Amino acid sequence: MDAHEFEKYRRILEWFRGNPQPPFKIDIELHRRCNLRCLSCSRRSSPDYERLNEISKELEMPLEKWLRIVEEAAELGVKEWHIAGGGEPMFLPEVTIPVMKKIKEYGMLGIITTNGTLWTRKIIETVVKIGWDRIHFSIDGPNSKIHDYLRQVPGTFRRVVKTLNMLNKFKEKYKTDKPMINMNTVLSIKNYKLLPEMVKFAKKHKIEFMFIEPLIVYSKYGEKLKLKKKHLQEFPKYLKKAIELAKKFNIHNNFIGLERNLDPELIQKSSKMNEIVEKDMEEMKKLKVKGFLSKFLTVPCYKPWFHMTIKCEGRVTSCDVPVFGGENIRNKTIKEIWFKGEYFRKLRRMLKSRKIPEFCAQCNPSHTSQRRRMRLEILKTINPKLYEKVKALYEYKFNR
Repeated sequence: MDAHEFEKYRRILEWFRGNPQPPFKIDIELHRRCNLRCLSCSRRSSPDYERLNEISKELEMPLEKWLRIVEEAAELGVKEWHIAGGGEPMFLPEVTIPVMKKIKEYGMLGIITTNGTLWTRKIIETVVKIGWDRIHFSIDGPNSKIHDYLRQVPGTFRRVVKTLNMLNKFKEKYKTDKPMINMNTVLSIKNYKLLPEMVKFAKKHKIEFMFIEPLIVYSKYGEKLKLKKKHLQEFPKYLKKAIELAKKFNIHNNFIGLERNLDPELIQKSSKMNEIVEKDMEEMKKLKVKGFLSKFLTVPCYKPWFHMTIKCEGRVTSCDVPVFGGENIRNKTIKEIWFKGEYFRKLRRMLKSRKIPEFCAQCNPSHTSQRRRMRLEILKTINPKLYEKVKALYEYKFNR
């Protein structure tokens, strides 16, 4: 655990000790426009799927507002940003790049998730020169046949590989290890056998971290791509080989260690994550811990105590899952919404009373594995004895 991560955990604990803290991380959706048609994408759940790019134009906040939001966040003490959302950030580089520059101007950590197909030479060099921290490339196959099929646009694989190669060249030119290159992959019936090949791809293109996410069903296309029982039965042999290669190549990932995001239960229950959250909560209650740790260990989710998401139209929620609700930042400040806003106050009360919101069913499986890791990391520093108990519980869960 480094100082950055320690600060996140410290803020969460302070909330549960009765000392409100500013948000640690903000996810932002600058717009909702995209150039691909990915089969597993959440955009496909919208009845207006074919018009989303046009609808986005009507909703988007101006660049000036985003820059003011970044400035206020810096003054408030926000430490980390993730430029994500339901589109491709570089569809509008004239908005995305100024926001990235402003984030780094204030010395905050910056992450961006991208399909990697719209990055020009100028964009790449700019991102390297400003010291951007991490780029998460969404890559679903080790070759054009698989990746382009899942992305539904020919030439997608070739373009993202070109971006990776150019990015590595500029990092060498400026003698920097930033930005760190991550690879995000949605696990499906089209690529689960190719996980070892994905590790080899990562090694070849100097990818430092592999993030594999079980597929969440948003449409009939996603339903067809989700791993079924027969796939789950043979998946362990491919996962084992991928683990061996990742260790050999020293590629960090979320399927080894504390997180183990490819646990069969998480794969099977994606789109029903509320059931997993409920089970985890019940297991924590059995520990019968007293004091503030009792509340801390048994809440279904920690997001509202360290994280907020701002959508392109200004809607603010605790994460990117809720389709409705939240408050709008167009005429409010981050401080007003975070500390005094009814949405966050109500959600925190709800979670402390151990109630699980309906939208949690569509939560990313990785949020559960990260929450488990978060519990362990925090307990390790404040209650080593309890840490060993919870660790043993999770190891049993993973190994049974």
